[in-house]
Amino acid sequence: MKDKAKIIILAIIIILWMAFIFSMSAKNSTQSSDISGGFTYNVLNTFFANFRGLDKSIQDNIVEDLQFVVRKGAHFSAYAVLGGLCFVECSYFKRFNLKNKFTAAFLISVLYAASDEIHQYFVPGRSCEFRDVVIDSCGVLFGITVVVVFNIIKNKLKKSISR
Repeated sequence: MKDKAKIIILAIIIILWMAFIFSMSAKNSTQSSDISGGFTYNVLNTFFANFRGLDKSIQDNIVEDLQFVVRKGAHFSAYAVLGGLCFVECSYFKRFNLKNKFTAAFLISVLYAASDEIHQYFVPGRSCEFRDVVIDSCGVLFGITVVVVFNIIKNKLKKSISR
């Protein structure tokens, strides 16, 4: 596939991922809590057989205690994907050196994270948290780092195979 087609397809994927993040942020506090609580409950139920045997009130307390970590993990993960996607997109622009690709991908992703937090300010029961932008930014850095490391390994394997 030509680079121009890849750039367009990847841009569409990035926009769709941003729309997914936006849709999750548009959920009110009850809906958001139900999603993270349901996810937490299903993970505990799947990986810990004893969890099912606990009293419902104990299960609810455990899920409630873990929801903060799950919610922040979701922030981190969503923005890791966005950062990685943006970096790959920037990689198709040959004029950019590594520093410029990193900077562009990081800025696009972090500015979107900040705008998403502002958006949440207007959603009932949600808030605008600087802490979440920091978590999102860490996710972006992680996502970009994963892509860079993957590319380094891929290039080393190509070189060793072509020898």
